[in-house]
Order: sequence, then C-alpha cells, then structure tokens
Amino acid sequence: MTKILVVDDEEMMIKLITKVLSEKYEVLTASSGEEAIKIFQESKPDLILSDLLMPGMSGFEMHEKLQEIYSEKIPIMYMTADEGVELEGIGFDRGAMDFIRKPFRSDVLLRRINNILNNIVQIKDLKEEASTDQLTGFMNKAAVAACLSEECKNSSGMLVVIDLDSFKLVNDIYGHEMGDEVLIRFAQLIRDNTKSTDVIGRIGGDEFIAFLKGSPDEKVLASLSNRINKGIIKVATELMGEEMNIPLGVSIGGVFVPLDGSDYDVLFSKADKALYHVKQNGKHGYSLYGNKAVEDDSSMSSEDELKYLSMIMEERNTANCAFWLGQDAFSNVYRFILRYIRSYNGVAHKVLFTLEPTNDLDMHDFNSIVQQFGELLNHCLRKSDIMMQVKQSQFFLLLPELNENSINTVIERILTLWNMNSLSKLVKISWVAEFIDFDSNPPEEKKRQRG
Repeated sequence: MTKILVVDDEEMMIKLITKVLSEKYEVLTASSGEEAIKIFQESKPDLILSDLLMPGMSGFEMHEKLQEIYSEKIPIMYMTADEGVELEGIGFDRGAMDFIRKPFRSDVLLRRINNILNNIVQIKDLKEEASTDQLTGFMNKAAVAACLSEECKNSSGMLVVIDLDSFKLVNDIYGHEMGDEVLIRFAQLIRDNTKSTDVIGRIGGDEFIAFLKGSPDEKVLASLSNRINKGIIKVATELMGEEMNIPLGVSIGGVFVPLDGSDYDVLFSKADKALYHVKQNGKHGYSLYGNKAVEDDSSMSSEDELKYLSMIMEERNTANCAFWLGQDAFSNVYRFILRYIRSYNGVAHKVLFTLEPTNDLDMHDFNSIVQQFGELLNHCLRKSDIMMQVKQSQFFLLLPELNENSINTVIERILTLWNMNSLSKLVKISWVAEFIDFDSNPPEEKKRQRG
C-alpha cells in the first residue's frame, strides 16, 4: 500500500488527516522535522505531507536535509495556515509538488494527493522507458554503463561482453522481424542463465554486457559460455527450422573485478579485447583478459592493432538499413558525402517527405504514425543512405549514387509499402526530390520533382 508520512506539531491535525487518508493509504505520522527524517529513512514513504511552520526544524529545513541525505528529489506537499503568497513561491522553488492551505476540505486534499501520486508514477515510468531497451527489456547502453560504473567500484565478480556470432545473416536471409525474435529469445537465454542479482544490459544490436556478481571464477564463465552456445542453437532451430544452417553461436570476453581494475571504462576495454581474441580464434567460446593468449596493448603488433581497431569501428552491430542520424551527425556526414561526390564525379538525390494529419487526428496519434513512417523509411533504404527527422512531420533523405531515372522507382516502392499500413489513410504524404551532381562547380541541382 502507498505510504504517506504526515508531519505536523498539532496532534489534532494529525488525527484529522490520518482519518481522511487511512482508508486509501498507509499513514505514518511525525510531530517534528527531526522525527520525520528518522521515519523517512526507516520506511521511505511515497509522499510527505508536511506542515510548513513548526517549532525547531521547519518544513523547509526538513525537506532540505532529506534532499542532502538522498541527493534526489523528495516528493513533498506543504500545508500551512499562513496566507503569505511568498511562502508558496519559496516552497515550489525548493521542489514542493503542491501546496495546500489550512483549513482544507477532505475531498480537495484527497484529489491533490492522488494527482501527485499519479505524476510520480508517470515520471517513474518515463525514467524506466528512457533507460530500457524496448526490444529485450534490459537496460540500454547509457543506463547499464551508469549502473556498472558503480558496480565495478563496489562489487566483486566478472564483467563480460557477450556477442551473438553471425547474427547479420539472420537479418539478411530471414528478415528483420525474425532477427528481432532471435534477439528477444537470446536475451531471455542470457536472463535464464544468470542470477537475479547480476546486472545485464544491451549495448548494441547483437551485443550485450553483464556483471556476474560473486567470487571471480573462470569455471563460471566457461559454464555460462557452454550453456548459452547450446541454447542459441536450440532457439535458432525452433524459430527457423531444422534446415537452418547459419553458424550462430556466442562469443564472450571477460575480465575479473576488482583483480583487473575497478574503473568501468578500462574494464570494458579489457573485456572487449578478450572478446576480440575469441572472434579471431574460431568464435563460439570465451576468453578472459589476463590469459596468456589475450595479448596486452603493449605486446600487440601494429597489424593486429589495426585489425582490432577496425573491428571496433566496423558495423558489427548495425542493422541492414539506412543511417537515421540526429541533426549534428547528419550535417557532418552530409557534407562529407557531398565532398566525396564532388571529388569523384558522383551523383545523389535529396528527398524531403512531409506528413500532414487528415480530419481531426489527435496529435499524439499523428506523432505515433509519423514515427512508424520513419521506421519504414529506415528499413526501406540502403545502408549507404542517410536520413534525418527535420521536425516532427518531416524526413530529409540523402541517397548517394542514385541516378536521375531511379528516384521515382524508390519513392513508389516506399509509398506502396506504406499504403499497406492500415494507418496510412490517416495522413497525407507529399514529397519533393532534387537530383544533384558535380559536373560543374558550384554543384548544380536539377529536375526538382514533387509528389
């Protein structure tokens, strides 16, 4: 049950509020700021409902002290009989979620508390959504890096990088929907073969990372590698049939913590180097940093260093689709491609798609449909193409090495696929395309087409 801590130095007020709230919430009470801090530390309530002006420690001072202790926003609602508007402003400036004046109606208090708790849930959900990989349910790259930075400093175990070998062939042969299903089942395989206390995240298309807590032991890693390699073959044949002949398997690179360090970035680099060793020696196995077979930076030859750096930089985890970039990254790549076309007499097309809602389509629904169209564009285009969402309703594409006669075919294919979507009738799509080449200097734009 949701816990609410009521803080007030007037016993009658505490009894009144407790009576109002107790049917719906678990009510904790304190008669001073000092007592409230102690109860908060013991019970961690979901919300504090506090009088503002109390003897000794005021509501402001209690709130400030709690935020110092926890280094996070403390959910609090102030109540006071003081009519001064400046107190309300100060309260909101200090992070209060609401402010109510005494005396108050019971139904108004309940509605305000309900609104606050709903907002807290929504904020929590948004935070979880922002830190979660939507396909697998694991933490995403940014979230797991932040979590593991703390784990590596404070815990013992192994940091392991887990890579699905030959996964690209699944997408190429069976399509991206099958690829997604394989990744979902692979993630479940990792989850089933690790402890509930282990920390797991997805850091790339087919690359995962885990912190295996406990005493560092190579036997643990060997057993994990063996179980997952057997499991992925079983999963693959279930999904793609017994005739499936893709050499799927799992390569794992590991490093001991804290034996080989406690800095996450350094440990990740070492685990990645161990993974590289597995990749270069047959795949479908594991390697530990520190084993003689895994060379340190100081002993790696220039040729091997070049191979290692190339492996890190290549698209080993990138899907077979266009680059969907943010504006800054798009601008840099866009300028580079134009320079390349100018230098080597190439050609390209620029295309701008614009979407408009039809009838009285709700903006939330319209934005969702726009996102679906963007995903379709992303998977329709070539790996050499780049795209950017200019604003909510527009997508800008640069299609290198596409001649003047091919653009209509590309646009027709995109729109044909889009019209198969049942939601396509809810938006109107227009487009404009420009052919560019660099036979002349400055570049000449030709044949502007609209649709």
